[in-house]
Amino acid sequence: MLKKTLVGSLFFLVHFAVTAQVVNAPKLTCVSNGVGTNAYVRLVWSLPVNTCGTFISYNIYRSTSFNGPYLLIYTETDPAITVYDDDILTVATFYYYMESNYDCPGATFLQSDTLDNLDPIPPTIEYVTVNPDGAVITWQPGASPETYGYIIYSVINGGNIPIDTVYGKNTLSYTDLNAPVNTDSASYTLASIDSCFNTGPINTLPQHTIYLTQNINRCNRTAELDWYKYNHWQPDVKQYDVLSSINEGPFTVIQTVASNVFTYTASGFNDGDSVCLMVSAVQDVVAFTSESNIVCSKFDVVQPANDFFIRKITVAAPNQVDLYFTLDSLADLLNLTIERGLDSVFFSPIATIAAPSDLSIENIYSDTTALSSQLSYYYRIIATDSCNGSDTSSIAKTVLLTGYAFSDLSFLVRWDESYLDYALVNSYELYRDDGNGFNLVTTVPETTLEYGEQNIPTVTPCYFVEAIDSLMLPNGIIDTIHSRSNVLCLNQPSQIYMPNAFAPEGKNNIFKPLLNIQNISSFNFSIFNRWGEKIFTSTDPDLGWDGKYNGAVVQQGAYAYQIVVTDENKKRIEAKGMVLVVR
Repeated sequence: MLKKTLVGSLFFLVHFAVTAQVVNAPKLTCVSNGVGTNAYVRLVWSLPVNTCGTFISYNIYRSTSFNGPYLLIYTETDPAITVYDDDILTVATFYYYMESNYDCPGATFLQSDTLDNLDPIPPTIEYVTVNPDGAVITWQPGASPETYGYIIYSVINGGNIPIDTVYGKNTLSYTDLNAPVNTDSASYTLASIDSCFNTGPINTLPQHTIYLTQNINRCNRTAELDWYKYNHWQPDVKQYDVLSSINEGPFTVIQTVASNVFTYTASGFNDGDSVCLMVSAVQDVVAFTSESNIVCSKFDVVQPANDFFIRKITVAAPNQVDLYFTLDSLADLLNLTIERGLDSVFFSPIATIAAPSDLSIENIYSDTTALSSQLSYYYRIIATDSCNGSDTSSIAKTVLLTGYAFSDLSFLVRWDESYLDYALVNSYELYRDDGNGFNLVTTVPETTLEYGEQNIPTVTPCYFVEAIDSLMLPNGIIDTIHSRSNVLCLNQPSQIYMPNAFAPEGKNNIFKPLLNIQNISSFNFSIFNRWGEKIFTSTDPDLGWDGKYNGAVVQQGAYAYQIVVTDENKKRIEAKGMVLVVR
């Protein structure tokens, strides 16, 4: 047991002595060409920590080739010195390293890094991309051993503007929080610095963010994308991936395009979709990626004129037809074209109007050019949307009322069938104006299209008919519709009607004509006895003969009458005859 312990202790002491006898070299931090008329190279180092033996010197070695041979050119005996200027007569590339010399027998003497007097080599940019914070630049570590940090440059109009410095050879990315990535492409490059803050050459292959723009086509439900080409990758761009996120979902690749394609039209979006799009450049072989800015939009697709119906048609006034129509309140319209025809096949435009400002209500169009008392018209409306697409409304037709006045004071009115898409006629209501306003005369079933009457209080009645329709639209709306015809006024032929007998002392005690003449200009009414003597005369159409002459009732018998009437057109209408006076 004692022997084993002794052997173990000796092994520990030997191992400790061997591992502890290492002499660290100074850390050569930078080597740079001096400034002045005389050529020299300045070396700067940091002091090492060594505990083995007594300090003797710092030894500096130089060569014109990285692979040597190296010559000892200077021995610094002051352990506190950290700078040496190597005076040389030529401008060339020199390589240096250092060792520490200590009185430490058996120690291992380490060498510093080998540095040259060239400025630090610029780093290779891996990629520039966009993230939510701004533009991100990533690069490979500087190839020069003296690399201590990096200067970040923004490339604007061909000029390199320093925007920041990062420290540490292995600090390999930088985020520009002020990059205008949503309005333009941001371009960047870098230079390396050493610990003496000597700046190396600037990388001559700047890289930039991909700036993506979009144009939303509401008509085609597409997003037309354009982006900047990604430059200066070695190797070059392999492809561009187009990615989309729908309604805050994850981004997925929807299309891959070739490296020489910088546009794409994304489609297939629905109305109301929140769509975000971006483009990612993929490098060949290495497969670095550079993502563009993200463009987002809410798809407001142009809505056609859905549920487009003429709900009612009526003759509102002489030569005026009113169309009542409704359509989808979300429709995005440019204008409406009113079309009219004499049948349901051939239509002609009669007016183009701006789309109503409020589509949530029933709107009205009045056609004031309609010959509504002569013709029955079919109507439809063409809606043009913001994409120049068109939709056609349902069709409606006016009701034309015609009629006849007969000499026996009877009247006949007829009308054509009411027509309204998606409606069925229930009945027709006939109204008559006797001079005191319109009143309902009769209601007839939908198959009845005429009505006759006589012995009414006027010889010049006016009529209109109203169709009562049940409307059942495809969108589920049910309504009762009243469609009115034109107003028709009937006049008997210009005639003078005279009784053939009257009783002065009975009920019919006034003898006067019944005139069917409009706008009388002059009137003369005379009565003659059997001897041709004029016994009564009147120039007032309302003043008749009471059967008296000189205040006494005349004898029973036949008497002659003569009536001469002139209308406003100077047309003379005359009636002669005999009337029997009964007592």
